[in-house]
Parts: sequence; structure tokens; C-alpha cells
Amino acid sequence: MARKGGWADLPVLFKVLAVVMVAAFAATVAGVVGVVKLGEVDETGGGIFERNLIPTAQLAEVDGLANEVRATILRHVVAISPTEMAAREEEITRFRAELDTAWKEYTATPEADGEAALRGQFEDAIEEMYAVADEQVLPLSRQDRRAQATKVEEESFDPAFDRVSDALGALEEIQQREGTAAAAAAEDAYLSARTELIVILVVGMVLAVAVGVYVARSMSGGLARVVAVLRRVEQGDLTATVDVRSGDEVGQLGSALNATTARLRSVIGGDMSRTAVSLSAAAEELAAVAAQLQAGAGDASIKATSASRASEEVNAGVQSIAAGADEMSASITEIASNAGQAAQVATKAMTVAERTNAQVAELGEASAEIGAVVKLITSIAEQTNLLALNATIEAARAGELGKGFAVVAGEVKELAQQTAKATEEITARIAAIQSSSSAAATAIGEITEVIGLIGDYTTTIASAVEEQTATTAEMSRSVAEAAGNSGEVAVTVSGVADVAAATADGARTTQQAADELTRLASELTAIVGGFRH
Repeated sequence: MARKGGWADLPVLFKVLAVVMVAAFAATVAGVVGVVKLGEVDETGGGIFERNLIPTAQLAEVDGLANEVRATILRHVVAISPTEMAAREEEITRFRAELDTAWKEYTATPEADGEAALRGQFEDAIEEMYAVADEQVLPLSRQDRRAQATKVEEESFDPAFDRVSDALGALEEIQQREGTAAAAAAEDAYLSARTELIVILVVGMVLAVAVGVYVARSMSGGLARVVAVLRRVEQGDLTATVDVRSGDEVGQLGSALNATTARLRSVIGGDMSRTAVSLSAAAEELAAVAAQLQAGAGDASIKATSASRASEEVNAGVQSIAAGADEMSASITEIASNAGQAAQVATKAMTVAERTNAQVAELGEASAEIGAVVKLITSIAEQTNLLALNATIEAARAGELGKGFAVVAGEVKELAQQTAKATEEITARIAAIQSSSSAAATAIGEITEVIGLIGDYTTTIASAVEEQTATTAEMSRSVAEAAGNSGEVAVTVSGVADVAAATADGARTTQQAADELTRLASELTAIVGGFRH
């Protein structure tokens, strides 16, 4: 069926808004009419209050004040004392003033039909009542002539008061009649407003419902056609199409559904069918590759496990060599330390020996000097002995006189001989000291040479030990590095074994996935075959 165009092509939002606008227009018209009618009712009610209720209340007040004036005049007539009379006269004056004020307020209100004559009658009657009271009743009452005052009150004052009451009664009847008419007008305005509002609301509701039903039917028909096509698509029929009759969102939905089913027919009938066939072939190839991969991964895993165990054994041996190298390095380091200390001791001993040799040489020189001194003493002792001998000879020549001198000369001779003996002993000992010093110097020189040789040997040993220490340290470092590398190799080989195992697991998983893919390809082929395209 061809598209209708016009209203059918309008957007759904516009159609829904049309329903809302119709309802809103009806509500607006009803509101405006209601406001206008309420204004009329309010004006009518306000007129009743201003034109009828207020004047009626004012007339009632005037009537009450007129009665107060009459009653006060009567109380003045029956008053006994002048004081009471004066009080009553003050009341009469006050009531008359209030009555005049109330009457002026009443006459200021709008005048109804027939009120002009009645207002004139009231004013004439009230003036006559005031005149009778002022000119006759009150003067007689002041003169204590109560009987005459009562007679005048009955014959002249009361008829005037009755005319006042009649005029006020007639005016009140007019106000009541006007109020009743205004109330009836207000009632009529209310009924008219209610009727108009009901009509407007009913018409608005009917229009809104009619537009709503039309919009709902236009939308529901298109949606029903779309749903019918979707149900056929659900059953695998991709040849179904929507009869698009409008250009709104529902029509656009039908057009989009037609384009979608056309695209599905193209995809399922062409691309997906070819894809299913290709997927099935690829799944078979993947299954074959997965089987080969699983077999190769299993062999690699076994070989990697063997290599891992071998590398672990190599690593253990290298670790033992590294530990031995560390111990040997520690021992050589200790030997180097001891050799260094021995070299230092030899150097110190050589220094002490050289110092001792110098001291022995100094001792030899000192003994030589002592020998010279001893020789000098020996020479002096010989000369002294010679002199003592000469003195003895001279004393012998002198005889008795020379005996004392001979004794002294003898003692000097003995002293010279003792000195000679002492010098001989000293000379012998000095010679022995010189001989010993010479032997000691020779021995110390030999010791110094030996100590020097020991120091040289020790230095050589220390140098060799240091070189060996460096060599051992380098060897230990190399062994440690080799141990680390062997550990890394072991870890790497172990990782290779793990990777090989994981590869085997992955191959098995790939095999399973290939089987699942083959199954899915078969299902996809079956699904594609289930569509009509």
C-alpha cells in the first residue's frame, strides 16, 4: 500500500503534542471562560453587598437611632430631677447626631428605583419629629408638665415617628427586593458559567480523545505490522517486509527493519555461508596442526626435563668447586698475611742487628781508647816506679834523714807496681773485649747477612703469595661466575621444560578448541540453512 503522506508523515512527538495541545486548548478556554464568569459572579455578589447589604444595614442603624431618640424623649418626660433631664437631653443630642451621620452615609449609596420619594418622606417626617420634640414635648417636660407633654407626644410626636418608621420600612423593602434580584442574577450567572464550562470541557475532552484515538490507531497499526514481520524473522523467514504507510518514527522503524532484513539476507545467504564453509575447513586444518604441535611439544618437554636434571647436576658440581676455591683463597690470603708479617719481622731484626753491630764497633773503638789510656797509665806507673827507685836511692844516700822519704818512696813504688799490675790486667781484659767485640761484630755481620737473605726470601714469598692470591681470587670469581651461569642455565633449562610442558598443554587446549570450532562450524552451517533467504 502506498504511503498516505501529510499527517501520516508527521513525527510521533508532534502527534502526541497535538493531543496535548487539544486538551490544553480546551483547558485554557475553560479556564478563561471560568475566570470571566467568576468575575461576573464576583461583580454581582459585590454589587449585592455594596448596593443592598450595606444600605440595608445603614437603614437598620437609622431605624434603631430613631427609636433611641423617641425612647430617650419619653424617658425625659418621666424624669424627676433636672439632672436626669439634662442627661437625657445630652443623649438625645448624641443620638440625633449619630442618626444624621448614618442617614448621610445611606444617602451616599446608589439610589434604587422609588427611593427618592421615600427618602424625602423620611427627611420631612424626621424634621417634623425633631420640631415637635424641641418646641413642645421637651419644654413641657422641663416645666414638669408631664400630662401636657404626654398628650402632645401622643397627638403630634408619635404620628411623625410613625411616618419615619413607615418610610424606613419602605426603603428596607426596596433594598430587600433589589438584593433578591441581585442574588437571582448571581445565581443565573453561576449556572450559566457552570453550563459553559461543562460544555467546553466535554467538547475539549471529546476532541482530545478523538485525536488521541486517531494517533494511537495510526501508531498501533504500524507497530503491529513491524511486530508481525519481527515474528516471521524470529521464525527464520528473512523474506518478510513491512508495509510502510507513514513517514513518522513508526514508518522509519519499518523502513529500518526492511533494510535490516535485506542486509541479513545478504549476510546469511552469502557471507555467512561462505564463512561457515571456510571456518569448517580452517577448523580441520587447525586440528591437524594442533595434533602435530602436541606431539612435538611432548618430545620437547621430555628432552627439556632431562636437560634440566643434567644442568642441575652441573650446577651442583660448579657450586662445590666455587666453595673450594673460596676456601683456598682464604688460606692463601692468610699465608700472604703471615709472610708479610715475617718480612716485617726480618726487616726489624736486620735493623736491630745493624744497630748492634754499630754499637759493637763503638765498643771496640772505646776499648782501643781505653787501651791508649792504660798505656799512658802504664807509662806513668813506670816513670813513677823509676822516680820511686831514684827516691829510694836518694833516701839511702841521705841516711837517717832520708828514711821517711825512703818509706814514702817505697809506698810510691808499691803503688806504681800495683798500678802496673792493674793496667796489665785492664790491658788484658781490654784485649779480650776487643777480641770478643771483633768476633761479635763478625757474627753480627753474618747474622745481618742471614737476616737480609731471610727478608729477601720472605719478600719473594709474599710477592708470590700476593700473585697467587690475585690468581686464586680471579679463579674464585670465575668459578663463582660459572656457578651463577650454570644456575641460570639450570633455571633457563627448567623454564624451557616448563614452556615445553605449557606448550604441550596449549597444544591439547588448541586441539580441544579446534574440535569445538569444528562443532561450531557445523552448528553455524545448520543455522544458516535454517533461514529462508
